[in-house]
Amino acid sequence: MPTILRRLLLFGAPALVAAVNLTHPVIAPPVYAGVLHHLDWWLTLHTLNLVLFPLLGLAAYLLIMDLNGIAATLSKVAIAVFIPVYAGFDALMGIGTGLLVQLSRQLPPASIAVVAPVINAFYDSPLLYNIAAAGSIAWIIAMLAATVAFTAPERRRVVAIVAIISFPIGGWARQNLFLAADGVTITPAWWLVTAGMGLLMLAVGKPRVTAALLTLAGALFGALHVTPTGPLGAACFLVAGLYVEFVMRKGKPMTPRSI
Repeated sequence: MPTILRRLLLFGAPALVAAVNLTHPVIAPPVYAGVLHHLDWWLTLHTLNLVLFPLLGLAAYLLIMDLNGIAATLSKVAIAVFIPVYAGFDALMGIGTGLLVQLSRQLPPASIAVVAPVINAFYDSPLLYNIAAAGSIAWIIAMLAATVAFTAPERRRVVAIVAIISFPIGGWARQNLFLAADGVTITPAWWLVTAGMGLLMLAVGKPRVTAALLTLAGALFGALHVTPTGPLGAACFLVAGLYVEFVMRKGKPMTPRSI
């Protein structure tokens, strides 16, 4: 692939994901009224994400495509899972909910009172949230495995251990600490746990920059793709990509082996 095209995808995809999802409406449940209020942009944004999320996965693959070893292979497999699963989830929950709300506008008020709870139930469906969780987990694994793959050999096992420990801690924090009672506000406790994982990788990683940024890219975007976590996660990935491309690679292909 030509260098210009590779860099356009590597840097452009996370930049666009961050920019578009900065404008993602943050809606507290029940969602019907909130989606109705933002309906035109809601449908447009999720149509854009149907393209942008696979491009983000492609950017992640381009970042590690020259790396070999178990960690690099695990990252590539996780990316291959992330792309269709996460795009499918966002299409079903985002475009699907938006289309249902759009169709409901043609109904008389009495019928909307019946339909709105059904749309809310669709949005909150355990099946959709399980698909979302699978896509998010794949993204987090991809970023943690990439962190290990980029690590210098003398630190690789330590970073791998930290990554393995961070994975369930991050999952527990997302499940138990993430949102406050209003269903919208992210709790300070979750921010502290996430920042702690990034700082720990900064302390043990080599290079420190990619270790911290890729870990945060996984934790932040994996938590939720809307603002603020989604754009912050995409931004962390973008900066990590810039560091790898212009500091670590320096125009030369990288072929380190990882555990």
